[in-house]
Order: sequence, then C-alpha cells, then structure tokens
Amino acid sequence: MKIWIDFINTPQVSFFMPFIREFEQNGHELLLTCRDSGNTVALLKQQKLTYHIIGDEATKGKMQKIGSFAKRLLELYTFMRKHPCDVAASQSSFYQPIVARLLNIPSLYTNDNEHAQGNLFGFWFANKVALPEALQHERFTKKIPLRSKLSFYPSVKEAIYLSQQPDLLSDSSEKKNTIYFRPEPRTAQYYEGPLNFFDDTLLQLSKDYEVIVLPRDKDQRLHYSQAIFAAITVPSEPLSLREIVSNCLLFIGAGGSMTRELAVLGIPVLSVYQAESLCVDNYLVEKGLMQVNPQISYDEIRALLAVKNGNSKERSALTDGEKSYILIRDSIQNLIRQ
Repeated sequence: MKIWIDFINTPQVSFFMPFIREFEQNGHELLLTCRDSGNTVALLKQQKLTYHIIGDEATKGKMQKIGSFAKRLLELYTFMRKHPCDVAASQSSFYQPIVARLLNIPSLYTNDNEHAQGNLFGFWFANKVALPEALQHERFTKKIPLRSKLSFYPSVKEAIYLSQQPDLLSDSSEKKNTIYFRPEPRTAQYYEGPLNFFDDTLLQLSKDYEVIVLPRDKDQRLHYSQAIFAAITVPSEPLSLREIVSNCLLFIGAGGSMTRELAVLGIPVLSVYQAESLCVDNYLVEKGLMQVNPQISYDEIRALLAVKNGNSKERSALTDGEKSYILIRDSIQNLIRQ
C-alpha cells in the first residue's frame, strides 16, 4: 500500500512520525509532501525522511492567503497526478482532501481546532474524519454529511504520538531551571490576537531565570534576536522535545501543539493564548494539566513558580492516547479496503 501524507505545519511532523515508522516497518510505501512553513522542513530533515516541498510559507493577509491556497492546490494536484497513491491522511491539511477527492484517493482528515475555517474542506471532501472527543458536543459535528463519516478519539492529538514515546516520561536528574516560551501563531488563519504581546514580561523573567524562546518562523527568530533580547536564548535549530523536558521549569505557550505536548507530559504549563480557548485546551485544564491566564503578570508568574505544580502523576491522557493511536492507524489502513 502506498500512503500519502501532507504536512502544512510543524506539529504535524511529530503527529505522524510513529505512524510513518510503523507503516515503513510493515512494508508500506510513504509519499510525503509538505509546505515550507515554520520548522516543518527542518523537522523532516531531522527525522531523515524523504519529502517533496510544494508551496511556500503561509501569509497573513486574507487575499494573499486565498491566492496562496489556490496556487498550492494546483501545484499539489499536478504533482499527485504523476504520483498515484492508495490512501491519503493528514492532520489539518486543508489541501489534501480536495486533491485526494479529485484523484479518487480515499482520505482521512483530522483536526483539533474547531475555529479553523479550512475544516470545511476536510469535512466535505475527506472520506473519513477523526476529531478529539472534546469536540463531540460542538454543533457542527451533527451536520450532514460530516456525521456520517465522523469518529471521535479520546484525549488530545498530542497524547497520540507521545504515547508511543514512553522514554520521555522518565524523570530527569537534571535541575529544572529554564523557562521556555512559544510565541503566538501569527500567520494562522484562526489567530487574530496581538503580536509580541509578551515581550515585556519575557524581559523581566530573563533577569531572574534562563529564558529560551522557541520561534515558529524566521520572522519571530529575527524579532527575538534583537539586541534588546540579549539575555534570552533563541536556538538556531528546533529543539527536540527531550531537550525541553529535561530542564523545563515552566513552559509558557501562546497557543499551539507544543503547549499541549508539555502539559500531557506533566511539565508545569501556562497558556497565555490571546483568543478563545480551544476545546482541547479546556480538556487539559479540567484534568489539571494546564493553567490558562492570557493576562498574567510577571509577579503572578513568580508566585506560580514558588508553588510546586507539576503533573507528573497524571497519566490518563497518555493512556487514552494509546487507544487513539490504534484508532487512527486502523482508520488509515482500512480506507484502502473499502
């Protein structure tokens, strides 16, 4: 079986890695396409995967996004006509379900962001759709034709692939002394919040703690490489999750998968996301795995750090993630048998 996976952003690489390795071990052929956005290409290189770059980084303006979407759609269709596959799978790729339907390739679409407008393409064109259980009460899940092709998986998507890396759960002997910050998803279609809103607080924190900023793209990297941020570290290459877990005192995220990854692994996590919370984030808050405070001050963070607030004993999210991994894997493999 030849399986096509399309990546349009950084977190999708982590999501699909355990599936890719298992599919390879079972003798399946993989065709990987990607958009050159964020750290996507760097992570694919890091994993020593063969991939095809189709399309550039996302733009911010609405008209530019529409033009960029149409251009990549055409390029992807042209490429895939020459590289036929048996089945397609994606996490948040709004392009793949359309191209797969045009080329009669059965496809699975997953997403965990109920505010992403591009979900419309996945919901309409994919043969199967998998969403986290946290979204099961959303009104859109009751609509035709989505409900006839929809299944729900327990936990959050980050728990799916992290459940396949049990060695990450081992307690590190290193002293936790570093605060990590993941900036806002500035080019995402669903994000309309402020940019660089946390800079003053980061500068204050850098006087008392080691602070590492994990930029999403080259523009954020350039921003935090300015002289004013000299006391803050900006890695030249994406750090592995293992490196972050080993010395992370507190992870502060302005939205995105990395914030949920650290929460699932039991690291103290603070979300400062400047928009309406996602259902999956609310799920983690309810489990006591994450705190949300978009307006938190420097003094409040200091007070938070004075309290031991790790979640290392909470493992139910990862246990459910193992069940979800099997569900997604089997859904992909069963598509070809329909």
